[in-house]
This record gives sequence, C-alpha cells and structure tokens, in this order.
Amino acid sequence: MEYEPLTDSKKMEEKQLTPQESVQMIEKMLEQTRKRLIRGAGIPSLIWGYVTFATSLLILFVYPHIGYRANYLWMLIPIVGGGLTIICNRKRQKEAHARTQIDRFIDTTWITIGLNVTALSILAYRFPLAILPLVLILIGIATAITGFSHKVTLLKYSSIFGILVGYMLLVVPMSGKLMVLIFGLTFFLMHCVPGHYLCYLERKILRDA
Repeated sequence: MEYEPLTDSKKMEEKQLTPQESVQMIEKMLEQTRKRLIRGAGIPSLIWGYVTFATSLLILFVYPHIGYRANYLWMLIPIVGGGLTIICNRKRQKEAHARTQIDRFIDTTWITIGLNVTALSILAYRFPLAILPLVLILIGIATAITGFSHKVTLLKYSSIFGILVGYMLLVVPMSGKLMVLIFGLTFFLMHCVPGHYLCYLERKILRDA
C-alpha cells in the first residue's frame, strides 16, 4: 500500500486544533493564496484592462462613421479577452498547486460576476440599460473582493475607484462619447495599473525564491 502524506486539511481532521493553531492555519492559507494570486493575476488583469481600454478607444474613433453599429464592437472584449486568457491559462497549467476554499470562493465570485455582466450586455442591445456604469460597478465589486481577500492594497483602491466612477456615471448626465472615454480610462486604472504592479511583484517573488 502506498504511503499518502498528510496534507494540512487531513491533519486538521486527525486532531482538534486549538484556536491559536486554527488562526495560524488560516493565515498560512491566506498567504499561500495571496502568493498564487500575485503569480497568476498580473497577466489576465493586463489582458482584460488593455482589451477593454483599446475597444473603448476604437468605438470612439469609428462611431462618427458608422453610428450605433459601433456598439457591436463591444463584443470584441469577451472574444479577444477570453481567447487571450485561455491561451495564458494553458501556459500556466503545468504549475500545479493545492487549491484552497479561498481560491474557490474567488473563482466563483468572478464566474458569477462575469455571467451577470454578459447577460446584462446582451440585454443592453434590446433594452435601454446603463450598461457601462453597471459593468464598472460589478467588475469593481469582484476586484474589491479579490483585493481585500488577498490583501493587495493597489487592488483595493483601484476597485473602490472603479465602483465610485460607476455610480457617478449613473447619476451625472453626460454624452455617450464622454461616458465611453471615462469607462475606458477607468478600466485602465482599475486593471492595467494593478496588473503591471502584480507582474513586478511576481518577478520579485521569483527572484527571491
């Protein structure tokens, strides 16, 4: 019979942990998950940030020429962003690691938010929805949950900024062009800036390893 080493979760089942040991175990899980976030979140954040920013600028450029049909270009975000993310994830599949409940919680959060953003975006082609502010608020919430869960300060502040801008776009009257510009710039600040910072931290972690 092969010997199966005890993992942290199995050890917890074998004995009752004291409150202090439980806190230490949770802190260890949080730190491990935080390092994995840093090593894995930089590139996806840059992908979605730059794809959204570039699409916003493209729509601003072509709208005077093709009118409302320019809004169909928003579909480039899930197509291009999703495709690049799949390619990126395939390259990282070799980096196997144990998943924690926190990992699953964050993944579930992004899946739930992503599905709702997709549904609202489709409905916006048929019904008059303030889709850009709603997207900023929803994506900002998911980013905030990620940032606060993993104690990444820049993600905390950028997500709060994105949420506040989303609410501002809901209540302040402005032209569609200005709203698209603010949306793109906000996405750049909420995802591209933290993405570059996370990539810097990843290089630092790999250097110190």
